[in-house]
Amino acid sequence: MHTGGGTDERGVGVHVGVATALDDLKANGSALLVVGSVSEEIYARLSGSLLAGSDAADRRRIVVEHRRSPEVRFADVERWTPEWTRILRFDVAERRSVTTARSATTGQPPGFGPSPPVGTQASSGSELSPESGPVPVPGPEPDSRTSDAESERGDADDVALVDGSVTDLGVAISHAIGQLASVAGGLEPGELRVAFDCVAPLLSRYDEETVFRFLHLLANEIRAVDGMGHVRLPGPADAPTARLLAPLFDAVVELRADESGPQQRWHFRDADVTSRWLPVGSGQS
Repeated sequence: MHTGGGTDERGVGVHVGVATALDDLKANGSALLVVGSVSEEIYARLSGSLLAGSDAADRRRIVVEHRRSPEVRFADVERWTPEWTRILRFDVAERRSVTTARSATTGQPPGFGPSPPVGTQASSGSELSPESGPVPVPGPEPDSRTSDAESERGDADDVALVDGSVTDLGVAISHAIGQLASVAGGLEPGELRVAFDCVAPLLSRYDEETVFRFLHLLANEIRAVDGMGHVRLPGPADAPTARLLAPLFDAVVELRADESGPQQRWHFRDADVTSRWLPVGSGQS
């Protein structure tokens, strides 16, 4: 890959190539792999810029997290209604369902598909099946110690718990994308932004082949509506799992904590070009 060093002429060429590659990702739908051994706060800052885009007010967002994200991620979010912002919080099932166990033993990929309306509750003591929808998380009682940002976020309305298998997770994401596309009457290129933080939890429960197939489906689902998604994989870009998953994505974004502040570097697969190290939040989205 080309890098951002060298002569001024080459530097200008690389800059133009990066800008062109970014425009292509926005216009045609894309999936990004975010790597780097950095803090949650640094990743949240990058994720927030990717979720916002150039016009934060016109973005529809789906965030798939496994624990509560730092508030900096949502600094540009003004519309907390379900028509604009969805947060799915995934809890990897401690007890695998029959479908999940069968997928792990046969190598069959998890399927994305329709699900019942958000808010479907599992009966007490029962295990969620792949047909179950995400279950809303009860919101916390008002607390004088809660910050203004947290009060605006309002977990009771914006967060749905997906407590089950990787198949349940795929169905919930597909359902959320379909609902946002429906209420929008069709999504404009780059209008939908998706953040997915759950690769590490999935790898703790499933084999790499299952996770690979899941991410393949996820990336294609986002591209199908011309959305922009980013998937976090903590650790260095040259780690074995990062090298395995990288071909699924249109670009790999590296993060690092530099003395001057957190930085990002983009590797564009199809354009065969790599950006310089840039400050996080410098307008790449």
